[in-house]
Amino acid sequence: MSLPPCRTPARLGAGIVSRAGNRVPFRNGRIFGSRLRMAKFPTDVEGAVTARVPLERAYAYLWDVVGSSDCIPGLESCERIGPDTYCFVYQERSTGPVSMVVRYTARYTTNGRDEIAFEGIAAEGDNTDVSGVISLRPTGEGATKITLRQTLAPDTPVPRLLQGLIRSFVQGEAQQALEGYLKQVAAALERA
Repeated sequence: MSLPPCRTPARLGAGIVSRAGNRVPFRNGRIFGSRLRMAKFPTDVEGAVTARVPLERAYAYLWDVVGSSDCIPGLESCERIGPDTYCFVYQERSTGPVSMVVRYTARYTTNGRDEIAFEGIAAEGDNTDVSGVISLRPTGEGATKITLRQTLAPDTPVPRLLQGLIRSFVQGEAQQALEGYLKQVAAALERA
């Protein structure tokens, strides 16, 4: 089955942007016109939060992927592009000489009760591999523990000398975003 391409917000575009403002287009982990493979830094992050809501309510909120995506820090857009398939585009982030817009398309699956999994499908224009699981467990009367385990691996066109700097940047950004997401999910659930 072929999916329609995700619409990248016009002001962002897909690709890597140099500090000089030049867009470096890429596809399938390669810079156009170059033999240079981009570095990938698989980053595993995990976190948990307890929300004072019943498990069923937490599950319904999180299974509404587009609705709950409002809780993802730095997310520019989340668009449903097929059955249980969503395209995510983040705001531009930078460190040192590299600036990038993370973009991935993921297919979601569920057991219908207490687990939601997602896996990147490597759609055209994607520059990040992603996979993860959201697990829900009741914790006492009317509360739910929400645990998110996720692996991200963005394409980064950096020379070997800068790879250590970028690796620590990716790890820090991923952990900070996960913690922010979980806090915002709990707050949104408890407000409703």
